[in-house]
Amino acid sequence: MEIRYTSEKSGVVLNRKTANGSYVQKDTIILEYKEDDSDEVHKVKVDREGVVEFEFSVKKNSKLSKEDLIAKVVDCSHAIVIKDLCATCGKDLREKDGRAGQRIESSEANVSMIHHVPELIVSSKLAKELGSQDQQNLLSTRKLVLLVDLDQTIIHTTNGPVAPSQVTADTFRYNIYRGEYHTKLRPYTREFLRNMSKLYEMHIVTYGQRQYAHMIAKLLDPEGVFFRERVLSREELLSSCHKTRNLKALFPNGDQMIAIIDDRSDVWQYSEALVQVKPYRFFTEVGDINSPTGSNEEQRFAEDSSNAENDNILEKIEQILTEVHSCFYSHYDKTGEIKDVKVIIEWLRQQVLRHLVIVLSGVVPLGLELERSDIYRLCNRFGAKVEKVVTDQTTHVIAARWGTDKVHQAQRRGIPVVKPRWLQKCVENWIKADESEFELTADTSDKPQSNQLVVPELATIEPMRKEVMMDMANEVDEALSDESDSSSDSSGSSSSSSSSSPSDEQMEDEEGEEGMEESDSIPERAASHEVKYDAMDAHTAEEDNDDEEDHSDISLDDGDDDGSGDDEEDEDDDLAALIEREISER
Repeated sequence: MEIRYTSEKSGVVLNRKTANGSYVQKDTIILEYKEDDSDEVHKVKVDREGVVEFEFSVKKNSKLSKEDLIAKVVDCSHAIVIKDLCATCGKDLREKDGRAGQRIESSEANVSMIHHVPELIVSSKLAKELGSQDQQNLLSTRKLVLLVDLDQTIIHTTNGPVAPSQVTADTFRYNIYRGEYHTKLRPYTREFLRNMSKLYEMHIVTYGQRQYAHMIAKLLDPEGVFFRERVLSREELLSSCHKTRNLKALFPNGDQMIAIIDDRSDVWQYSEALVQVKPYRFFTEVGDINSPTGSNEEQRFAEDSSNAENDNILEKIEQILTEVHSCFYSHYDKTGEIKDVKVIIEWLRQQVLRHLVIVLSGVVPLGLELERSDIYRLCNRFGAKVEKVVTDQTTHVIAARWGTDKVHQAQRRGIPVVKPRWLQKCVENWIKADESEFELTADTSDKPQSNQLVVPELATIEPMRKEVMMDMANEVDEALSDESDSSSDSSGSSSSSSSSSPSDEQMEDEEGEEGMEESDSIPERAASHEVKYDAMDAHTAEEDNDDEEDHSDISLDDGDDDGSGDDEEDEDDDLAALIEREISER
């Protein structure tokens, strides 16, 4: 229904008596005006209930002429709904005895924009309007948006027993879920949040449950100045595996002003907006207690938690985010255009190893193409070019061990040979690390010592029980029994063979021990388990054919080099295949 100005005389608007978009009943006064040359106040009423949509030009003191459109009264579109109740007209949209979402009337509301109230949804049109307002508020305050993960990014939490030595000034004890929890703040966390709050509107996005998330938010921000109510927990996330699905609802006008910090890239589907943070672990033998449902990420305990108090990662992350903010607003001030933060972060990331040409030796698992390996992707992501052979253009060789052909070629050419830890350090700090600190020589090459693994990431592989190894050895024995039986039958020495054979129990013990030794000799297969932290994937075994002349004491190869016969090699392959299958199933 349209409401028009009907007086023959022109007039002027005195006041709107109701807000634009409000729901009104029949005979509600929506506007007051007076005619020219008269002080009498006239009122405009509506003839039906509905939502009032004022004409844009109808404002206080605006002129009115005959037949000018004042407003329209339309049916409620239920653009704002909370728990199936329309926030505009108050109508209960849920079917009688129906479940949540089962409505008797359609609604335009389909976007959840409030972090901690997912039941409150608005229409796409309203969401974009609100998103535009939020964007203008950010620009006027010269801020960007920072999505902050909690566990292993800025804190570490355990629900297990804690030694007295682990209770520090930044360790908090509290009770939730009928249990006792301890949370340790990462060093520099408070300073980081205080400094970043001046440049970013910060939001918590975590797979921790709602009660836990709000408890941590209160510990980090007791005054509510950093995060306010911007806390997105497991209950509000739309996916049990990825955090990205909520972004369109929270930021309906796009994610071009968003940066992210998290210790995991997979939950953000490897977004270019992510500044990945080295996982923080303070409590021993504890990983991420709030990892996503169905996550197959390995828990990583290889790093020594005794160094947790010397962690300075957040200081490095602060420098990166400060530079991102500076680049964004420098461009905005010059052009008036909003530069996508993802482009800025990607450009800064590419500068870390820019102009470097890297050759890898012994750090890509056997059977995996170089271009598909994580370490190759990591080098490229940070600006380096990876080649397969050492040339005059090569600037670095990253090697797992000393003595390979590629290492010797690099040594002859004066090319730095570094440990994989060098790349990890570059990635952690977003700065090219000093090669001399990670130089690989015959003296510094990693060698196994007293239960110390050559490859730290192998500490993340759960060891197989002795019973499992014995079962696997028995399977190999059964698979080869037919062949051995036929051999003994053909030689006619079956009876003598049985009389000199060890007992079944002895064979099981010996084969079990053999299986254990064999499993320890295949770190490259164990290393094929995915290690999510990008900085050091696949710190193991591939050696090219040109590396087979390696004379170092450390060998990461499966095969024997003593010219064993085909039958022995086949048996080794069968055993290795069984072990590899067992590892993959686990």
